[in-house]
Amino acid sequence: MSVLSSFSQLTATYRWMLAAACVFNLGFYMLIPFLAGYLKQDLLLSATLVGVVLGVRSFCQQGLFLVGGLVADLMGAKLPIVVGCVLRAVGFGLFLFSEQTLVLFLAAFLTGFAGALFTPAAQAFFAKQEAISSTQMFSLVAIARNAGELLGPVCGVLLLSISFDLLCLIAALPFALFAVVFYLLLPNKTASASTTATEKTEQNQQNASIANTIRTVLSNKAFLTFSAVMSGYFMLINQISFAIPIHLVASSGTPQDIAWIMTLCAVVAIALQFPVTKACERRLTPQHWISIGIALMGLSFSTLILDWPYRDGLLALLPLCVLAIVFTLGTLVSFPFIMSQIALLAHNKSVATHYGFFYLFAGLGLIAGSSLVGLAFDLSHRSEHLAWYSLLVIGFGTSLLNMLFMSSKSQPEAAQPIKSSIIK
Repeated sequence: MSVLSSFSQLTATYRWMLAAACVFNLGFYMLIPFLAGYLKQDLLLSATLVGVVLGVRSFCQQGLFLVGGLVADLMGAKLPIVVGCVLRAVGFGLFLFSEQTLVLFLAAFLTGFAGALFTPAAQAFFAKQEAISSTQMFSLVAIARNAGELLGPVCGVLLLSISFDLLCLIAALPFALFAVVFYLLLPNKTASASTTATEKTEQNQQNASIANTIRTVLSNKAFLTFSAVMSGYFMLINQISFAIPIHLVASSGTPQDIAWIMTLCAVVAIALQFPVTKACERRLTPQHWISIGIALMGLSFSTLILDWPYRDGLLALLPLCVLAIVFTLGTLVSFPFIMSQIALLAHNKSVATHYGFFYLFAGLGLIAGSSLVGLAFDLSHRSEHLAWYSLLVIGFGTSLLNMLFMSSKSQPEAAQPIKSSIIK
């Protein structure tokens, strides 16, 4: 089954959500990949402070997903989606005043919290569709996001050549526009619009109180273990937009170099995501592919440890290109299975809140990863490759922990539904 045929089986609402995923990443990747370089090179902030700022943004998004998940489970998807779009637009606008430290942190908080409101509702919404398999649905989500990621850096380079202020304003525009679109199009109870009367009764009983909803998640030990282990995945995932830009700035690189790396990642992901996911579904188990993918992500940074003789021209970018390809292959292999595992481990109970709790652990991983790598860069005078060694250890360590702790806990109940959902 092709991408287009799978897409055609989805309802109009799911297609709108996929379009939003694409446009949101377009706006996001216009700005965020260039923010680290701007803060360090133009505003002369330390790498540690830049890492903390970006870590705060990531933590406020991933760590506060719990709030978004609770809101989505208790009040429906429309409110968190619309408010999240508005806050992201405001936050991007505030980056205009990045020279003021407090405003910089406020902008980081708002842009992060905006994602915390929108994403759990969207992820739970995607997980509930039944037209195609869950892993294939999240493959389509990844393709939509990577399409935005492909165009975003290119637009960002063009706008940055004019001014950083213009870049901030244009990056905010897609979120403002979709706030209006979703306010007009989404019903008040998007997340439960397709449920039966019996399912609605069960959902009302399950979501009778916030305390009961949280208790449901906290009693799911297999899910909590999986979330804790996957914090290592998120320590890695942020490094393409943090560690690589700082590395390029230190190596006298340009914003165009950053854009090329981001574009390469997006092209590989768009071209290979769906066929890779379908191939992986037919072989091994979800836990195997999650571990393999995370190990590849960590391994990719070894390309910057090797002594490369070329310092100028296109050949100088070859190690980064290899890094981008291997890193992206790792995310292609692992991401759909990670997302589908969460829904399976939730057992259809408070799914959005489970995603919220999952991203709480993810937020801890993101801020720890950014801060650790930022510190490693500041200590590079002691060990030139300390940042890359750290990421190698994180990748292989997380991969090993996933196999040790999750193979016996989640595999028996989670692997079979994924395998049986393959569309021949």
